[in-house]
This record gives sequence, structure tokens and C-alpha cells, in this order.
Amino acid sequence: MIRTNWIKPILLFFPLLLLGTTSTVYAANQIESGSGNFAFVDSQGNKDKPIKVWYYMPEKSGANIPVVFVMHGTKRNGRKYRNIWIEHAEKKKFLLLVPEFSEKYYPGSENYNLGNMFSPSGKPTDRSKWTYTAIEHIFDYVRNSNGIKADFYSIYGHSAGAQFVHRLVLFCPDARINTAVCANAGWYTMPSSTVEFPYGLKSSGSSVSELKQAFNQNLIILLGNQDTDENHKYLRKTPEAMSQGKHRFERGKNFYKSAKHESEKLQTTLKWKIKTVKNVGHSNSKMAKAAIKLLINKRVQR
Repeated sequence: MIRTNWIKPILLFFPLLLLGTTSTVYAANQIESGSGNFAFVDSQGNKDKPIKVWYYMPEKSGANIPVVFVMHGTKRNGRKYRNIWIEHAEKKKFLLLVPEFSEKYYPGSENYNLGNMFSPSGKPTDRSKWTYTAIEHIFDYVRNSNGIKADFYSIYGHSAGAQFVHRLVLFCPDARINTAVCANAGWYTMPSSTVEFPYGLKSSGSSVSELKQAFNQNLIILLGNQDTDENHKYLRKTPEAMSQGKHRFERGKNFYKSAKHESEKLQTTLKWKIKTVKNVGHSNSKMAKAAIKLLINKRVQR
């Protein structure tokens, strides 16, 4: 049964707008086994923009359970993504967390997969308010309130979620990521200082040292070899995006080529990998079956 858990409430409470109605609810302090969701209010970031976190906790989970985040696509359908991933979380015995960045509080790509890094006027946003850093904050909250010992987490994103994941690696290279998988992203922020943000790093504020650190993260670019629809309704077709390739499969390969070129130019190690899933197009559920084999592994050494 899918249920919402509000258990062992902490002292602070927050007025939240949930499911279209105004109500006052307590922040969940502990996650029970099974499926549920809780509203996360980021005291370190956007306090007035709650994030609904859909989760699944296998039965008899202990303190040593691994943690895996899954990032939804452009439809902001966190519950659907959680439900697709439940079987994998049950089989591999990990805590599944699916943050949902609603259109109400995080409208458009600027506020979700582009990280809320800049204000509408173009001014840099404080790092604590980036959607990328919200993942770190949720991780700390869940660990502290549930006695989980994991020092690192793995993260997967499909489509717009894959855009989120690879930019999280690029712009928060110190994030406590074990393995990151970006599957079938529509377009990329190329790791190049000569290409203007958001299509590259120029004017993004990213430094060479941060790029080297990002290259040292365990990022896997996962591509469906049939994700080649040049007219897909969600495929970005700006001149800058088209310069990355005609379709998602081509763009993903060019993203990896760019990273390899830049790492060689900087004479630094590139730990990123690229993998292809045969006979799969733009399908989250099919890509998930391939990704799960990559996400749950021993701590990657850096």
C-alpha cells in the first residue's frame, strides 16, 4: 500500500501547501519500511519551497543500508519514478529517495535541471539555494533522522533528471556521490570553458580545479542506442543544442568526447565512463534495469 508517513514529529513544524490545499503538517522524523513520502523543508536553502520526497524502505533495513537518489524527468512525476524503482530497491536492499521538484516552486528548466544557479536577472544565486545542493541537504536530513551510517549515496537521473545529475557532478564536484548515472539526457552542459553557460562552463563560475574534481567523480553516461528520435517533443532544438548532435544518443557520445578532450588538455584523470544499452530508446523503466547494475557497488576509490 502506498501511504504518507508523518511519524515521530520533531519540535519544529512548517505550513506547507500540499496537494492544492493549505495545511500545517509536521516534518517526518523517521522513515518506516514500505512506501511513503514526506515534505522536506530545506532550512539551509529554499525554506519557502518544500520538496516532496517519495521513498521506499525495504523491510528489516538496518543502519548500513545504501542510499540511492532517483531524479525524475520534465513531467515532475516523482511518484511514478519511485514506483518504477521499488522492485530494484527491494531486490538490492537500498533506501530509495525520489525528490520531486514541483513546477509550483521550481518552474521551468532554470529552476530544476539547470539548478537555480542564476536569478531571472542573471545574477548568481547563493550555492545553498541551488537544487543540486538540496540533494546533499536531504541526504544529511535522512541520515540524521534515521540513524543511517552511509557516508555516500548513488544517484540516477533520466532525461531531464539526467541533465540534473551531470550538472550536479560538474557544479558540486565535492558532493558525496558514490556512483552517478545520467541516462538519455536531452542536452548537456559541455565541460568546456569556451562554450557559454548553460551549454558550456563559460560564465558559470566554475573553476579549473572544480572541473578536475568533477572528472574524478564516478559518472556513467548511459545511452539507449535507439534514443534517436530527432523530432521528440521534449528534445531541445536551439542552435546550441543542435551543435551537440541531432538526437540524444549522438549528444551523449559527444558529451563524453568533450570530457575526454578536456581532461587530456588539463592532463588530469577522467573517471567518467560511457555505456550503451542495446535496443532501448527513451524509456526510463528500461534504462533503470541497466542502471541498477551500475549503482549498487562498493565504495569507489578516489
